[in-house]
Amino acid sequence: MLILKSKNAGTTMYKIIATERLQLECDARSGVIRKIIHPPHKLDLAKDPRQYVIIRTPQAISDPAVLTHIQLRKVDEKSITILFTADLEGYQAELCFASTPLGIECTLRAIAPQPIWLVEWKITGLQLDEILVPALGGQSIDKGMPADTALSYKYPFWWNSQFVIGRLQKGGVWLYSRDIRPNLKLLRIGKDQVGFSLTYGYEAAAPLQKKELQFSWYLDGYMNNWQEAVDQHRVWLEKSFGLLPLSRNEYFPDWARKINLVLELWGARKDKVVNLNTFECMIDRIEQWRQFHPPEKTLLYLPGFAENGIDSHAPDYQPSQLLGGEPAFKKFMTAAHHLGYKVMIHTNVLAMTFTHPQYKKFKKFQVIDPFERPQGWGLDIDGDWLAEPYFAYINPGYREWGDLMEKVLGDLVQKYEVDGIFLDQTLLAFNVSRGPNFLEGMRDHITRMQKAFPKVLFAGEGMHEYVISCLPMAQIHGLDSILEVHGMEGQVAWRKVHPVSTYLFNKYVRFTGHLLTKHPLHPLLSFQEAAYSAIGVLPALCLYDYDQPIDTPMTRKMIDRANRLEKDF
Repeated sequence: MLILKSKNAGTTMYKIIATERLQLECDARSGVIRKIIHPPHKLDLAKDPRQYVIIRTPQAISDPAVLTHIQLRKVDEKSITILFTADLEGYQAELCFASTPLGIECTLRAIAPQPIWLVEWKITGLQLDEILVPALGGQSIDKGMPADTALSYKYPFWWNSQFVIGRLQKGGVWLYSRDIRPNLKLLRIGKDQVGFSLTYGYEAAAPLQKKELQFSWYLDGYMNNWQEAVDQHRVWLEKSFGLLPLSRNEYFPDWARKINLVLELWGARKDKVVNLNTFECMIDRIEQWRQFHPPEKTLLYLPGFAENGIDSHAPDYQPSQLLGGEPAFKKFMTAAHHLGYKVMIHTNVLAMTFTHPQYKKFKKFQVIDPFERPQGWGLDIDGDWLAEPYFAYINPGYREWGDLMEKVLGDLVQKYEVDGIFLDQTLLAFNVSRGPNFLEGMRDHITRMQKAFPKVLFAGEGMHEYVISCLPMAQIHGLDSILEVHGMEGQVAWRKVHPVSTYLFNKYVRFTGHLLTKHPLHPLLSFQEAAYSAIGVLPALCLYDYDQPIDTPMTRKMIDRANRLEKDF
């Protein structure tokens, strides 16, 4: 039942916009939100809530217009519309809250005197026990988050599914969108002395030329546990993106269903020239490994099998001469298959090095961001905190890139009979000012590779809504950032791993440990394994060089966990 009424509270008139699970009490004279009520449990979810709209233009990204003045624009039977303005001339935003069967729909229309890049809506004072974010592998942010702290998550790269959940001891509130278009979004979680703040942002599609931007999202409550909210989102996700469970995914081969552990054998490395896992050494490794775990339950994953290591000469992926070259690699593949293993090689879905002979031809297909900057991967080589360019990102939406990669991967499949191909950086998302839409192009590119090589298992790095339909296996991405592997905020007591992401995605994808998982003798491996265990990620035993032992107490714990995980498949 939808509830919509006005009431007198002393001398103040309120307009109530509500569903059965959430209620906004707005001042009928100003439109300001006074209360956010969770009707099932009669809880007020906000203390002195305040709203802001922030408009960012390309010329003044770090000096945005912050719209703090609010006045009532319109009230009708089912909605209330308020106007945000600032002291700056020409900036304004209308926000309409409307009761609908899907929840309280929030529609914002922003206007600026300059083309708009990003618009954000912020609300403060939220009285929540915990915030659950389907980001970075799945995170929970509890009330211990210090005041004056903020976290930002971009959709879909870090924020992998377009919802966020505010949890109470029983029930809670959630913010979500129902957008199937490839639009980039933003979530910020903040904390002050009063409570949490949430910010929902929306990025204008490049090229940035329009001075008006309109977008919508929803607010609603849920009755009992957080899974209720995720299940609601899942229904929409399956229908909108055509998702199939793994049991019905034709691109998830029968042999992959038996895999419960990844044995990661690093080959050539740019930071190491001795004790490499040569192809001959790898044969010794897999002979030894079968004493501990069945080959048919083990996926052999080979980062650095090609050229001088990961991404060297990309997109060329010829077996590394440092490891023995093509003859030794063929010998390894024969031995692995004879023992019953399946082998997955490492590639990159969009990398082309600047020294590659075809770079001049493909430079025109490079990713160009909204600010007209060419994009690529960079590494800080000299320690000055500035990344030196390493390789270019080619927009995977270009047919010419697909033509090249189909030939490159086809040669590897035909020549070496590889069973799986890992596509690094599939979770990337760019708002491009030139060329095909990046997110649609990424999905179409991966789908094309699958159809070209239907017997090969394709896996990606990370997972989000736009690639889940085409990647039945993926390395978990982001959990390692809690341990500063990716240079994020680091490990803190108030931010923990949470199964909100894997609860949503596990029906469609099998998650494995990230390629940067530590060796069992590294002190951080216990933290990584604890996180992987908490959300059901397949363990990964990573052997970075030939000196690292296989048989350790932690290895045996990982094998035991793998065998217990198998019962959940």
